[in-house]
Amino acid sequence: MRRLLSTAECFEPRGMPLAAGRSLLAFAESTVLLANPDRILFSPFPDTAPDAVCSGVSALSLWCVSGSGALSHSVDRIVAITVLVAVVLGFRPRWLCIPHWYVAFSLAVDMTFINGGEQIAQILAGLLIPICLGDRRRWQWARPAEPMSPAWRGSACAAHLLLRCQVVVIYFDAALSKLAFPSWQRGTAVPKLLNDPQFGLPPEARSLVEEVLDPTWIGAMLTWAVITAELSIGFSMLFHAGIRHWGLIMAICLHSAIILAMGLFSFGLIMISLLAVVSAGDLRWHARLDEGAAG
Repeated sequence: MRRLLSTAECFEPRGMPLAAGRSLLAFAESTVLLANPDRILFSPFPDTAPDAVCSGVSALSLWCVSGSGALSHSVDRIVAITVLVAVVLGFRPRWLCIPHWYVAFSLAVDMTFINGGEQIAQILAGLLIPICLGDRRRWQWARPAEPMSPAWRGSACAAHLLLRCQVVVIYFDAALSKLAFPSWQRGTAVPKLLNDPQFGLPPEARSLVEEVLDPTWIGAMLTWAVITAELSIGFSMLFHAGIRHWGLIMAICLHSAIILAMGLFSFGLIMISLLAVVSAGDLRWHARLDEGAAG
């Protein structure tokens, strides 16, 4: 407990990993809006009642609050993209963290087809609020001139720890749940996924991949490499920032490969942004800030 309190007192999240993670998260969300029209993103299923679309928590979302007209949806899109672009640029994290979460929440509850990345983006944007509300900088890329106040430092540390726990759960569950399927146990899952007509590689690339993966041991090695990488990323969250940086590197490699193989562009970028944020937290930088403030 004493060690945890000491960490909270010295915690400093406002480094390049946090800035890059926030910008990458907003960029990933903006690509969803820029690449897809409303009829694809928000069209309800045929058996969905009209009054059920904006019911419950969804009624509070941006696309439900403003109404159902085409003009309203156009305005919603402009507002959401404007907020996301401002976050990408790194302008006033303290002002934009709550609007950013609201856009992420609206996308998560309103989109008809989701790949899981939207829920993670909503959680990440929500837990970035306690981290960013204490950030008085005009641009997130600027070096902090003074430490955060003790109250905001504590809330930022708590939110950061929750995000680390979230990453542990996500990657441990992803790795261990795969072991329940025979194809993953036998080491044949990755070749099958790459050759899947719906989720795999384009038809032009499959023949080349089949030749490369023709030796069964190569396919098995790649299959178990995925599980090993996911477990390693989860374990890295249990250690200090230096080891978490290695987890970030593994996540970049893993999700870049998934983007190339399966085309899950926004999902991959959201996961990389999550790992970038949780790799933040430089205690030595905070000590230098304290020394500078004292001097």
